[in-house]
Amino acid sequence: MNPNGPEYQAYQKLVRDHETLKKLLDRIEQMLSERSATIDQIGDLLGELGDRLVKHFALEEDGGYFAEALLHAPQLVSKANALLAQHPKMSHQAQALVQDLKTRQAVGEEWWEDTKARFAAFREELLRHERSENGLLQEAYTRDIGAHD
Repeated sequence: MNPNGPEYQAYQKLVRDHETLKKLLDRIEQMLSERSATIDQIGDLLGELGDRLVKHFALEEDGGYFAEALLHAPQLVSKANALLAQHPKMSHQAQALVQDLKTRQAVGEEWWEDTKARFAAFREELLRHERSENGLLQEAYTRDIGAHD
């Protein structure tokens, strides 16, 4: 892969976006574990996460990250489509975490533990998804390079 080419640029952008999302996930997880933020602050961060995911997923769905790679590796289209199909569920889960925060009356121990557990499950699913996307792009570019040797 040419480091000055559009494929490499798209891949690097995806990796940076995934790193940014991971840092935000880690920050929220730490705050939930340590209870080092107010419920409103956690709500703000969960809202930020939801907003970032909507934008991130929109770029992927509009072909921003995968289009160039799939031109070189069309055999991976079904894998890419399967990953893209996961986006609505993950967006809904992120929104549900924020909505739950707004509708809960009691904010005691139960809320912290429940939110922490739900967030941990969401975080793991999202990170697994992002690793799969990174792997798909690596596979596309590796196959592309191997086919032209």
